Amino acid sequence: MFRIYSILLFSDIVWRTVSVSHSLLGTYTAVNSDEFTCVLWLDGEAVDSYSSNGTDSVPRRNWMRERRGRSLWKSVKRRNMEHWNRGRTDILKNYTGLNMSGAAVLQGRLGCEIERNPDSGVSRTRTFAQYGWNGEDFLSFNLSRLQWEASAGSAVPITRKWNRDQDITMETKNYIDYICVHHLLRSLSFEAEESQETAEPTTAVFAKRSLNPGKVILTCLVSGFHCRDTTVEVYQDDDIITEEDGLLSSGIRPNGDGTCQLRKSLDISNSTEASYSCEVPFGSLKRLVKWDGKIWDRAAPRQGYNTRRHYWWLIIPLFGFFILILGVIYRWYTAHRERLIDASENSQPEAGVPAGDALRVEPGPRRVALGGRLRG
Repeated sequence: MFRIYSILLFSDIVWRTVSVSHSLLGTYTAVNSDEFTCVLWLDGEAVDSYSSNGTDSVPRRNWMRERRGRSLWKSVKRRNMEHWNRGRTDILKNYTGLNMSGAAVLQGRLGCEIERNPDSGVSRTRTFAQYGWNGEDFLSFNLSRLQWEASAGSAVPITRKWNRDQDITMETKNYIDYICVHHLLRSLSFEAEESQETAEPTTAVFAKRSLNPGKVILTCLVSGFHCRDTTVEVYQDDDIITEEDGLLSSGIRPNGDGTCQLRKSLDISNSTEASYSCEVPFGSLKRLVKWDGKIWDRAAPRQGYNTRRHYWWLIIPLFGFFILILGVIYRWYTAHRERLIDASENSQPEAGVPAGDALRVEPGPRRVALGGRLRG
């Protein structure tokens, strides 16, 4: 069982190194029954807000204010406003069982989190529909059981009321389980389009020595582009190199900062006189980066390329493997601890016999030598 758990743990660590998490979340804070503020978050960054004083902030993304993105973002805000208005009305205004003396603070979270993997696609990982009262958990929505659950005794009447109302239940379920994910994916699409217009991917073309005599490994490494299909071509002179020519591709892999990287490599002769280059799309244009002909003993992309930024994920599997080894050693020790203790106790001299004065039995009746003295 331990071996299986260790393998699963290590596999989970490797999985998470190639997955990117995204989230769309609305947070709500109401003081007493009249003042409130709602902040909308995209991937952990506050991008919009509105409050009871009637002033809305300006969305921080251009796509939220222009073209098709404006309609999407208005829908995100409307859904959050409807949810919070119902919660504020039912909890703060209609329910009198709460202690309203002094500052009464109602807080809430509503949203979803997904994981995107280049190989397996998109999966929803977490949902949020919960309220807090004066800094303590109050009530939350259990998606698997399709019901509201009280975290405090004072929240029981509200949970009973909302659980009897199937419209509230299904509305909450549909939003966090489907609509929120849909809004998030479309928001990420608009984010990618907007960033693609301004972001410039980093490209490095370099060669390192191969284990095959007379060969070097030519590599084209493109990083910093947003995680969607992109076309990177490798050229020998004016001819495109394909997989049939031995070209290898890593596939699109996440960097961990919302962007992705792609590596293509090829074995070539170390005495080649051909010209090699890498063509990368940049907006509506294409950029051609040529190999400078240098061969490095170890591949360390230059041209201002930060390898520490893009290879940090290699450290995590190594760390996971180290933890796995420690776990195996600990498991072996606990399984054999009693046997080791018994062996250690049996190897100690008997009490009262000084070290070095081992009991010696000599031939003859009743002749025992102990500590150099004879006793008959």
